[in-house]
Amino acid sequence: MSVRTLILELHEKFANSVQQSQGHWPLIQHDEQWPSPCETGEPRGDGLIAWQAVPRTPGGDLNALASALDTQFSAELNDFYGSAYGGNILLMLEGEEVELLQAWNEEDFERLQQNITGHVLMKRRLKQADTVFIGLTAQEDVLITVQLSSGEVCLERVGKAPHSVLAPSLSVFLSQLTTQF
Repeated sequence: MSVRTLILELHEKFANSVQQSQGHWPLIQHDEQWPSPCETGEPRGDGLIAWQAVPRTPGGDLNALASALDTQFSAELNDFYGSAYGGNILLMLEGEEVELLQAWNEEDFERLQQNITGHVLMKRRLKQADTVFIGLTAQEDVLITVQLSSGEVCLERVGKAPHSVLAPSLSVFLSQLTTQF
């Protein structure tokens, strides 16, 4: 199954899980200066607004960034970040909560690319293989990353080389995630 299909399905499963368990769609702090096409309805009295992922057509891509960094990003990585606008997705991997990072709007997609640039340049300064972050773990300093050379999805402490391979590819990794909280 393609990463685009998998990420859109995970958005849907996450939203449905929140709806079933909490009685509303996923919520995020509303910011008038930071609108997103995935916002639904009006902000609530507590300043939160519901959201649901919105597919991007055409999808966004990281090709200009890859060119600027003199590297290549896989089609899977492009699809991971370019398939939808949405909030981050909370999921489970082998009993541990993980948070997949997503772009809220086009400005956030641009900011994400700046952060990826900083991450790749840091890896190069440390003489480590290039990776791109895709998610967070419950451990504050442990990221979920994709190794650009192999496409493997790994755990990596900030500033360190990856220390554990989670899956051989992004599509395999995404297919292992569940919404069981």
